Amino acid sequence: MKKYFISGAMLAGLMSLAACSNDEGVVADNNGAEQQFTITLASSGDRATRAAADRTLESEAAGQSIEKVTLIVRSQDDGANKNKVVYTYTLDNWNGTATNYDTNGHGKKLTFTIPKADKLGAGSYVVTAVGYNESNYTLSLPNKGDVVDKNITATTPTGAEAKEVFAGEQKFNVTADKKIEGTDASKAIQSVDVALHRQVAGAYGYFTSIPAKIGETDVASIRMVSRSKNTVLTFGSFNRLFTTTDANVMYMVNGSVPATKTAKFLNGDEANVLFSAKITDWFPNGNENNDGVYDKKDTNWTNPYTGSYLKGSVFASNFIVPFSATQGKSTLELQLLDATGNVLYAWPVKLDASNDQIGKTGETASANLSDPITTMGFAETADVFSLFRNHIYSIGIHKQGTTNPDKTEPGTDEPTDLSKIQNVVIRVNDNWEALHHMSIDE
Repeated sequence: MKKYFISGAMLAGLMSLAACSNDEGVVADNNGAEQQFTITLASSGDRATRAAADRTLESEAAGQSIEKVTLIVRSQDDGANKNKVVYTYTLDNWNGTATNYDTNGHGKKLTFTIPKADKLGAGSYVVTAVGYNESNYTLSLPNKGDVVDKNITATTPTGAEAKEVFAGEQKFNVTADKKIEGTDASKAIQSVDVALHRQVAGAYGYFTSIPAKIGETDVASIRMVSRSKNTVLTFGSFNRLFTTTDANVMYMVNGSVPATKTAKFLNGDEANVLFSAKITDWFPNGNENNDGVYDKKDTNWTNPYTGSYLKGSVFASNFIVPFSATQGKSTLELQLLDATGNVLYAWPVKLDASNDQIGKTGETASANLSDPITTMGFAETADVFSLFRNHIYSIGIHKQGTTNPDKTEPGTDEPTDLSKIQNVVIRVNDNWEALHHMSIDE
């Protein structure tokens, strides 16, 4: 499972998070400047789609489509000016300016140079960087000169789903001669390296052989509901210990402020919708051959997405603001609904018994800079589990898309067969921080 490494030291030039290219984008006045911030957006995936429009979660591939990157530098020296903002900068065209940081396009990088007039004097600092699309969130970005006591937050617009957003942070020191401590003092330009990682979770369902009726009632849609759903992201408590092993996977909830409940579990408990799909979007003429299931034998099947899917399948997904489990209450339920929204059938959803998340105790990021991380008061179980930052949760397997829409590809493109009403696997992906397997019970 591939992870990414962030060094605690300040190295000259670009850090090698992956095989580096020789290109480097330089922004702002470079005349005599010595201090830089090299931003690496650590997101694995191919470079096929890097359009300005938001990408949708159509597989486990971890892409990026942000347009803006904002840097916020705060003083860390003790006293009245601790956490005073001393420098800010916003780039409005990340996709058009940043370069791929390896030959496969696994992420992008860019170097920002501080102009002479804004060079940082001796002291301790922290730089926070956020990558986003402006219309997706209301951001609490401070201005130069502000003394702040809270982490940056991002709020989803009312009624809107979460979109991808990236952030990262790095502490550093500047010496009396305005050099970046820990870098090569002989270099004319030194760099503080900041890696941005995904701040949302993701969830998807990939299904085939969906029952066409429950009893005498037609199935019109399929959806996943959750015990909770949040609307505000907190950019803090970053994972600085990414390595190429699984040892430092972080189980962090950085979401807060619950969304309004819009659905119910089968037992009547209030719920939120994580993702949903209308059957007619995939089978416009319904169960064409009247065999009782929606599958590849229905020749009217169509694909409303841009990605490739197995014929006869249905796919649904969303990015999600992470949320904590509710102790003693199952977290997710998969449902089949009729045309009026009544739940016809439901499966409890659980993590696979071998999943590494089971038994872990999650943590919650605080909005306040002075607060420690809050540790949850209970361990994760197969039924009662949180959706953590930069983890993706799936039922079925859809990695990059199928190369043969007529044939299931185990381990790569494998929708879950719902006609058997059996355990179904949910997973968390290695292109994200972790890949989780979930299943549904009969």
